[in-house]
Amino acid sequence: MMEEYFPIKNITTYTSNWTIKARVIDKAPLRQLRDNVHIMHVDIVDKHVSTALQCFDLYSQGDTIRAKFWGKAAIKWDEVLQKGKVYTFAKGAVDLSNKKFNSIPHNYEIRFYEESTIEPAEDKGDIVMDRHHQWLSLRDIKSLPNVSQGTVDILCIINSVTQSTSITTKTGKEISRRKLTIVDDSGYEMELILWGDFATLPMLEDAEGKVIVAAGLSVKEWQGGRSCQTIPSSDIKLATEENVKDQNRLSQLKEWFESARNSNEVFKTMKPQTQAARESYEPSDIANVLTKTKGGYVLNAKLRKIFWKNKDGNIRLWYHACPMCTKKVLLDEDSNKFKCISCGDAVVTPSQRYFFHCTFIDYTGKINAQISADIGERMLCKTPKELDEMSEDQRKIFLDGTATHRDFKVTGYLKGHMYNGETRYQLNVTRIDPLDYQAEAMMMLEAMQISYDSVLSFLGINSEEREAKMAKVDTEAEA
Repeated sequence: MMEEYFPIKNITTYTSNWTIKARVIDKAPLRQLRDNVHIMHVDIVDKHVSTALQCFDLYSQGDTIRAKFWGKAAIKWDEVLQKGKVYTFAKGAVDLSNKKFNSIPHNYEIRFYEESTIEPAEDKGDIVMDRHHQWLSLRDIKSLPNVSQGTVDILCIINSVTQSTSITTKTGKEISRRKLTIVDDSGYEMELILWGDFATLPMLEDAEGKVIVAAGLSVKEWQGGRSCQTIPSSDIKLATEENVKDQNRLSQLKEWFESARNSNEVFKTMKPQTQAARESYEPSDIANVLTKTKGGYVLNAKLRKIFWKNKDGNIRLWYHACPMCTKKVLLDEDSNKFKCISCGDAVVTPSQRYFFHCTFIDYTGKINAQISADIGERMLCKTPKELDEMSEDQRKIFLDGTATHRDFKVTGYLKGHMYNGETRYQLNVTRIDPLDYQAEAMMMLEAMQISYDSVLSFLGINSEEREAKMAKVDTEAEA
C-alpha cells in the first residue's frame, strides 16, 4: 500500500492533522540568544508530482517551506535533523511567513515543538535537494521601492574580493567581515558584505570571476546608495548545474562577463555618494531646487525648524537600531528584549540612531529635508543619548531654540515620495557643515573674478597700511 503525505504546497493555517515527507535542503546553525533561549530553523522540500503542464519547472513556489524551532525544541531537533536527509514531519503549528527575513516564496512556515513528531524516513531518491529562487538583477535591486521588505536572491559574478577582517561590535563581540564587489549583465556593480562564517568561506579564496548564488540577502540603503549583506539565514555558494535550474541563464552570465572583462567595461555603481561626487554637486538656492525632480545640490541655508514630535507628542528624533545592520529593531513584549528581524530574530542591544525631518530656509524659500545618523549629530552637536537624558523642558528649549536659526552648507540629493497620491520631493542630506562665512566670501569673490586686494583698494584701504596695523596689533598682544 502506497503511503500518502500531505503536499507542502497545500499547507495553510486552516490545515491540521497533516504529515509531511520532506528533505532538509538547508539548516541554520543552533544559536543561543542573550536570554539563553536557543533558536534554529531548517528549510525542507517535498516530492513534486509533475504534470504535462508543470514538467518545465522542477519546483513550484509552494514546495519548499521553513520549519522553525525555539527553546528546548531547538536543542532537541538540532541533534536529529541533518542537511540532505529525509524525514517525516507532523504535529507542528502553521504560521504566516514573515517575509522581512524569510526569502522562501511559501506564504506560510511551520513551528515545531518538543512534542512534535519528526522521524527519519526512507530516502527513495524522489525528492531532489534543491530550492526555488526568485532571481533579481542588480538593476532590480536599485529600483526596489522599499528595501526593508523581505530578502533577495541574486545570481551574479564576483568582480573583486577583499581580505577577511575582524571587527568589534558595540557590544564587544568579535565578528568576521568581508567585502565583495558583485556584477551582472544589467551593467551595475554592488557591494556585498559577508558577516561571520560567510566571511571565511574557503570558496572565496579563488572566487573572482565566478558565478555565485547569493540567496536570502538583506538590502541596505545609505546616502542614496544600496548594498547587500548576509544575515544568519542567507546562503552563499558557487553556482553549478546542480543548484541553478536555468542553465541558459548561467551560460549567458558567464559569456557576458568574459566579454565585459575583455572590453574593460565600466560598471554603474550603487555606492553612496563619494566626497568627489558631493563636490561636483550643483550650488543652488532653494527656489531653483524646488523646480527639479532629481539631482544633487549644495545650499547655503538656515535651519528653521526641527520636527521632533509626532501628533501624540512623542519624540520621533531617533529609532532603536541594530548594531549590525542598522535597521530598526522591535521590542519583544514577552521577553522584554529587542530583536532584529533582518538578522533572523537575533536579540541585540540596540543603539539610538537619528532619523528625523526638518526645514531649511534661504532668501528664496524653504525646503523639507531628511536627516539621519551621523548627519544629525553633526548638525545638532549632540548624540541621541544626550538629548534623551535631558528633561522635557531642556529638550524643548534646545530643539525649538538653541539648535535652530544657524547657518549651514547643506549637501544632498532630491528624493520623491508619495503622499495622498501626490509625489512630493525632499532633500536627503548627505553632508552638513557650519557655514564658513570667510570661505564663502572668498568663493564669491573668485566667482566674480575679484581679488581681495582689489576690494581693499575699492574701500580705500591701503594694503601696506593694513599690514602695518596688523603687525602693531600682534606686537601689542605679545607684550
